[in-house]
Amino acid sequence: MSGRKGKKVAGPSAPASLTAEEQTLLATLRSHSKGADIDTLKSELGDWDDNSILTCMNSLSQKQYVDFISLGKSGKLAFKARSAEEATKTGGMKDEERIIYRLVKEAKNNGIWLKQLRDRSGLHSQLANTVIKNLEKKNVIKWVKPVKNPYKKVYLLFELEPSTELTGGAWYTDNEMDMDFIEQLSAQVYKYITMKSFPPKNKDAIYSASYSSYPTASAIHKFIGKSGLTTVPLSLEDVQSLLDRLYYDGKVTRIVKSGYAESDYDRMDTDDEDYRDGDEEVRDLDSDVWMYKAVRGWATEERNGWTDMPCGRCPVFEFCSEGGPVNPSNCKYFKEWLQG
Repeated sequence: MSGRKGKKVAGPSAPASLTAEEQTLLATLRSHSKGADIDTLKSELGDWDDNSILTCMNSLSQKQYVDFISLGKSGKLAFKARSAEEATKTGGMKDEERIIYRLVKEAKNNGIWLKQLRDRSGLHSQLANTVIKNLEKKNVIKWVKPVKNPYKKVYLLFELEPSTELTGGAWYTDNEMDMDFIEQLSAQVYKYITMKSFPPKNKDAIYSASYSSYPTASAIHKFIGKSGLTTVPLSLEDVQSLLDRLYYDGKVTRIVKSGYAESDYDRMDTDDEDYRDGDEEVRDLDSDVWMYKAVRGWATEERNGWTDMPCGRCPVFEFCSEGGPVNPSNCKYFKEWLQG
């Protein structure tokens, strides 16, 4: 085999059972946490050719040190080193255990349903059940009950925390929605928005039309984190769900923040790959497009946007008419409100 003089890269020590070539390749691969394709490895290993790398890689794979993966959107074949802990864990497994382990690992923290695990493994149901129980006893995998379907068993790796899709996230306790927690936190968020929605020295006063310091979702998220209102860690998405609830209950209104257009929000509902959920740019944009303002008197007959304009509270409104002694064209209060 050519390529025996490839450079060595510092990394976790490999067992003595590996050949010098395998140790060199494994050390190189471990320097790429997301995996590397054959071209990248060739550029770093000097005189190693394709055949040398693939032969050595197959050997490492059989010894449970390497996974074959698809790299990025191109789907190009690549290789990823397993951690020393995982290699030790899977090295002593039987073939059928590795099959189950691989399927559970691929499901990540979303888990895989028991029926799917049996079907995709290709193992006889009785054998699959035995293997699953053995891996549970060894604390390699575990099962959880999804909040949306508690009658299903969903398996994931033992060390992983289940996704919010499974647990329901911050709003669930013991697989049940915690309505008291939601109501109390919603009330505190509404109180905070109200405090930021109107001038503090006069409860009947209003800010000008150009006022742009109403709180955004990210600002409210920071407030909750610093306030100590809850010991439950909340994501920005959790806070957004509270704000959506307040909005649809009519307790707050949404105002497009200066510098953005409403289309900036609309585009996040498209199928464009650049604006899918989880994209960091979209998440930041989502939290900054809208400002939230409390609706004054939302629980009474006062509940309407008219009350937050000067005209809605004007004591001489009945005498106001175009051309009259009191009229919109010379109303200083309306001008002040529009000009800020």
